[in-house]
Amino acid sequence: MNERDLLMVSLIFSLIGILLLFHITYNTEIERHDIITLNKDYIDKTVRVRGVIESFSETPGLYLITLKDNTGKITAVVFKDEELRLRENLDVEITGSIVEYNNKIEIISKQIVI
Repeated sequence: MNERDLLMVSLIFSLIGILLLFHITYNTEIERHDIITLNKDYIDKTVRVRGVIESFSETPGLYLITLKDNTGKITAVVFKDEELRLRENLDVEITGSIVEYNNKIEIISKQIVI
């Protein structure tokens, strides 16, 4: 096999690999969890939770949301990329990473769906 043929085979397999990664990324859904199931085993893992905003506060750079479902409560930190129209009793779904702060589990939001 000459150098040109080897280059073409490498290019084809590289493109197939990239397309496969795109397919896996877009078709993999993050599992939704009940809040009560989230513990220190989930730290640094991405999770999805759905609940109702019990309360929230706004600072210049972020929102702090107390999210509750029928199993428990968790604090969600949402960094301000844009202005959100939050209110109490609003049903939201948050996808983010679990962290520990002051010995409590929190979720750092990557996406919030209102």
